[in-house]
Formats: sequence, C-alpha cells, structure tokens
Amino acid sequence: MPDTKDFHGAKNILLDNEDWMVVDPLDYDAFVYYAPENYKSEWNKYREGDTYFVIDKGKEPIQTSIIHKTEDNKIKYYGSEVQRHRELSRFEFESDLPDDVKSVVDNVVGQSNVYKLLLAIKNGEKVTTNQMEKDDDLIYTFRYNENNPIKSMVKIRFDNMEDYLNLFELEEYDIDFANSLYYSYYDNNGFVDYDHGYNEWNEGYMLYSFSDENLNKFKQIVRLVLPSAANLEGDSEKEDASKKVEDMFSNEIDYIASDWVDEQNVCKSKAAKDWVEGDVCDYFNKFGVITQECFYNYYTTVGILLSLYNTVKDKNLDLMGVFKDLGHRANNVGGWDEHRWEIECNDFDDESFNRVVENQLDKILEKMEDSDEFLDIQEYSELYDRITQKYKIDMRYKTKSGREFFVTKIDPETNKIIVRAVKKEGGLEDRSYTEEEFNNFLVSPELFEGFIRIN
Repeated sequence: MPDTKDFHGAKNILLDNEDWMVVDPLDYDAFVYYAPENYKSEWNKYREGDTYFVIDKGKEPIQTSIIHKTEDNKIKYYGSEVQRHRELSRFEFESDLPDDVKSVVDNVVGQSNVYKLLLAIKNGEKVTTNQMEKDDDLIYTFRYNENNPIKSMVKIRFDNMEDYLNLFELEEYDIDFANSLYYSYYDNNGFVDYDHGYNEWNEGYMLYSFSDENLNKFKQIVRLVLPSAANLEGDSEKEDASKKVEDMFSNEIDYIASDWVDEQNVCKSKAAKDWVEGDVCDYFNKFGVITQECFYNYYTTVGILLSLYNTVKDKNLDLMGVFKDLGHRANNVGGWDEHRWEIECNDFDDESFNRVVENQLDKILEKMEDSDEFLDIQEYSELYDRITQKYKIDMRYKTKSGREFFVTKIDPETNKIIVRAVKKEGGLEDRSYTEEEFNNFLVSPELFEGFIRIN
C-alpha cells in the first residue's frame, strides 16, 4: 500500500535508510515534495509513466537523481544536482550507488523483452526469427542452433550510417563530415578548391606531378613560347613557364588544373573514409561482434549478446542502447571535421591525371603548329618577353608625358601590342601597336591619337 501517513502525498517508498531513499511519487503533492528544486514544476511532463527519485541523504545539500520510465518502457536516467541533472547512461547513473540502492534500481528498471528472449534461448527454449525481429529493431536475421542454443547466430542491421555513428560520442560536426564524405554528389568533400589548384599551377608546383613524358612535352612548348625558362631549372623557371603557358592557353591549362583538383579531392576523400572507418567500423569486434559491412551489417551470437548485457549492467536496454553504452566508452574516436585539413593525399591517381595532361598538351602543340591563332609563335614569344619584362599585363603605367595606359595583351594573331589608353577628353580607348609604334607612343602619344585604334 502507498504511504499516505503524512501530508507529503501518496508515494511508494522502496528504500529508506540512514543514507539513502528511493521513492516513487504517486501524486502531485509527493512529486513536488521529493523532486529537485528545478523539477518541482515538471509534474505534467513526468506524470505519464513512472518517475523515481533516488535521494542521497548523506550529502550536503541532499542530492536527488531521477529515473523516468516512459509509457513505452523506455528508461531515462538523470543525474543529481551536482551533475546538473544531465541525462546519463545506466552505467554512469549507478557508478556511485551502493549495492542495496543498485538492487532497488534493478527491480525498478526490470528487463527488456529482447534480454528475456536471449535468456530463454540460453536455457534451451526455441525462439523463432519472427519473435526476435519483433522484440528488437536491430535484429535482422536469427538462426537457432539446436545443438548449442547459446551459439545461435544473430545478424544485426543498422538502417543508416548515422544510426551507427550515433553509437559513439561524436560531435555533430563529425557526423555531418561523415555524411558529406559518403553522400556527396561529387564524391569529394571540398578539401582542395579550384583557386588553390590554379595557384599550384601558376607557382609551378603542379609540374612535379607530370610524368617524364609529359614534362618533356611541356618543355617542348616552353622552348617556343619562353625560351629563357625552357630548361625548367629551379622553382623560378617553373613558375615563369607555367604562367606564360597559362596566359597563352588558358582553356587547356584550366582543364589540367581542374582535373588535378578533382583527383586531389578524390584521393583525400578516400583517406578520410579510411580514417572514419578505422575509428568506428570494427570497434565492436573486440566484444565478439563481427563486421560484415561497415556501418550496416554485423554478426554475433546469443552468448555474446548476453555477455554485452553483463558488461553494460543494464538488462532493460534494447540492443541499440547496449551498443550505444559500449560505443560511448570508446577513446580517441572522431575529431574528423576539426582536423580535416590535416588529411594527406597518399594515393593520388598519377596515371589518370597524366592522361588528362597528355591530352591537353597535345592540343596545345596542335594549336601551335596548325592554328591560325598564331602569326609567328617565335616572334610572339620574343615580343611577349620584351614587353612584359617592363610592363606587366593590366597594370597602370604612364607615358613620358604623363598619359596613363595599360598593356592588356599581346595579340598572337597579329603580334601587336594591345594598349588601353586614357583619352585626353576622358574615358578609355583600346589601341593596337607594333613594337616600334608602341615605343613611339611611350614618348609622344599625341602623334598616335587618330589612326591606330581597335574599332
């Protein structure tokens, strides 16, 4: 019978000694009296199901922990005031409880249906696959072993990768990182962006990924367009040659740089997947749960599952709860998102990349040999060198008389210098000069005002 001998309301007192009390409040008055201060207004939230207060009377002030059993038989454990009443695992909740209190808690919590079935199988009772699948969502297949029931096989299946990852104490950003790794449309995680790829090209570093054959082809091109850097000796020559070829053949170099970025991202994504899978895929193997397919399918036996319940010391949990309890004990798991930029590309696909390089370099050579885009490529190269040594493309300069102008490009079809000059009356005007005309313009721009223009 409930205790109603005082005005504190109706309750079941399950334990009451000098140091501890476990009480089951049955009405509003008892709930408000025994609840921790910040729970006293929560009666409407906790009246559904069963709520139990575990009170440590030996502490000053008194510390009250909470067990809440929901209507669908889910158990929630909440710590005491010093633990800020945060939700705990059964193992954490009981870590400081004496044995007599643990015994009461065990009676309160009871046993889950799947645990009862596992015990029944151990004791020789024949259980069907349908019974097992019905009593736990993680059980996908069950095969009863007539000769040795405790070795009956159980297949565990997780519906999705995120369910499996949530077994571990991972940051939300790590979950998002893993999802992007495995479900990104482009099969990469954006480790390297295209701006970085173009920088790698323009600084000459991408040439280190060229095969010997492709490097020789590139040298052949550079001999024609920038003879001074044709040997590609040192970083400076590589940088100058790369910039010059990109200036002249931007479409082909864009294709090479883009493919290098894509290959880098594929490579780093693979390394990241190896890291994620190495952290969590086979974690439960040491408990006797064997991986068939990472994140999804695992095999074990009835005996192993019963041993897991003994490890977590909570027989009311379903299998998801058991695996989560074990997973939250894992050390050094995660940090994937925080350290994503430290991931190295150790398996770059040189063969695939160099096929693209070869194709694009061949296109450049064909253009140089056959295309009408170049009036005289040797003359173009020499002119380009002479002009850009003094005047960088698209930078502002002044003539001797103070007229502002920009060199916008050297036109390969005419081998003329394209200049954008500031007009006397204001505004800009594009002009096309031979080298001699350009030198005259620098000295006396007024002499070239009316007749050397690009319409």
